[in-house]
Amino acid sequence: MINEAEKMLKQLGERLRDARLSRNESQEIFAQRLGISRQSLAKMEQGYQQTPIGNWLAASSILEMLDGWRDVLVAQENLFAQFEREQSRRQRAGGRRSK
Repeated sequence: MINEAEKMLKQLGERLRDARLSRNESQEIFAQRLGISRQSLAKMEQGYQQTPIGNWLAASSILEMLDGWRDVLVAQENLFAQFEREQSRRQRAGGRRSK
């Protein structure tokens, strides 16, 4: 039985392969650009679970698809905390007025 994470990695690998092929690049050439072996790239394209995240980010960068990772990797700031910080900053700035 395939779990959800495995399914997603398989889909990610398929998207990587499709993007590489749409650029008419062989596995060998694309792997060289990534700085990995052709076998490692083949595993990525198969959805291998042990692929380092750095390889996925490098591939996404080469394919100009890095923005999609920002939603996943960059912590979303709590809007309430952001508001509180802004209010605090304004209060501190208000106390430094020159005479």
